[in-house]
Amino acid sequence: MTAFGSAAFYLAIYLVAFGYGGHQPTIATFGSDQFDESNPKQKISKEVFFCYCYFALNTGSLFSNTVLVYYENKGKWTLGFWAATGSAVLALVLFLLGSPRYLYIKPCGNPVPRVAQVFVAAAKKWNVTLSDGQELYEVQGLESAIKGSRKILHTNEFQ
Repeated sequence: MTAFGSAAFYLAIYLVAFGYGGHQPTIATFGSDQFDESNPKQKISKEVFFCYCYFALNTGSLFSNTVLVYYENKGKWTLGFWAATGSAVLALVLFLLGSPRYLYIKPCGNPVPRVAQVFVAAAKKWNVTLSDGQELYEVQGLESAIKGSRKILHTNEFQ
């Protein structure tokens, strides 16, 4: 392999990893921003979204590990690459067609203090135990929220 071919190979591999690492974590967060959890109907729709989202991810993985490998084993590498390219183009077209209807929540503020608050609160309350009937302490109003951010809704699922 020539030096140019080797450089092109490694560049392609790094671009695939960069592209996958760039979009994979944002799919779930961008999708969850499309729903308002304070609305009970949209809360159910959000749960359905995650079911379909993970179903689609696993179906794509199944497709890439069966159909594309079948093409490769039969020596039809070109057909395998075209199938992968076609599915990527179809996904991009579908994403762009829906983009005028998406909700865009602008990021505001620095997320580091919010994450740090969680760790500080967890360290301070390491040995605290909750008794039955004891509620979560929460300051009401704007005083407890960082300017421009949304509050995370309380849930009883993790105690």
